[in-house]
Amino acid sequence: MDFAPDRVHGLLGANGVGKTTLMSVILGHKFRSSGEVLIDGEDPRENARLLERTCFIHEDQKFHDDDTPASLLRILPTFYPAWDTELAERLASRFKLPMSTRTTKLSRGQRSALAIVISLAARAPYTFMDEPYLGLDPGHRALFYEEFARALAEHPRTVILSTHLIDEVSDLLENVVMIEDGRVTVDADIDDARDSAFVLRGLEPVVRDVVGARRVLREHRLGNILSVTVDGTATAEDRRRADAANVSVEPVTLQELVAARGMRGADDAEMSV
Repeated sequence: MDFAPDRVHGLLGANGVGKTTLMSVILGHKFRSSGEVLIDGEDPRENARLLERTCFIHEDQKFHDDDTPASLLRILPTFYPAWDTELAERLASRFKLPMSTRTTKLSRGQRSALAIVISLAARAPYTFMDEPYLGLDPGHRALFYEEFARALAEHPRTVILSTHLIDEVSDLLENVVMIEDGRVTVDADIDDARDSAFVLRGLEPVVRDVVGARRVLREHRLGNILSVTVDGTATAEDRRRADAANVSVEPVTLQELVAARGMRGADDAEMSV
């Protein structure tokens, strides 16, 4: 599995499937059981040169007890050569961080906001974000998405972002890696991933007739309406038959695709990095 440079890679899947473990293995925080991990052609384990080129924020972000947002934003430029002080100060203001409050006294949302400020201001070539928005209300999540897109437009970098708020972040992603039970089920450009399945929706008997022998990834019923996620790209013949049967053909959302691919899992190759 290769993560192309200067792209935003979404690491998608349910809680506990291995997203955090994969990030930790890539960064050398956990030992791999097999395979090889290289960043810039180097092994990340105990590699001081790579430390300043990587930034990792995660859902259970820890800071020292005596740290405050102000003290962290003063000291972190010594660790990250590309640190953007102006950006850090602007983001801290936009997130309304209490700069003199100890991090132990911050709410979960405030700790998440602080971690987001650090990750964007660090401008590290390799940025890892593990569920970075936990504890943020919808307004502050929207602020994060806005500033994330702006920061990467101004200073591109390779980002690996894990999330379960899949449709909410889909516009930020360029590539998706879907994991189920420690296995990679999809590793593709986001447009290719979306084109890998489609949804048929309508009355159950006619939907099943339109599906025919096509491979069904997932079914969902609401009353007498059946929604079926079908593997592959909808052909002109699929659309003709669906239109004649009054069945709608709809693009699959990333959320639907994760649910559908995640329920498959049987034919997937072992995950390796």
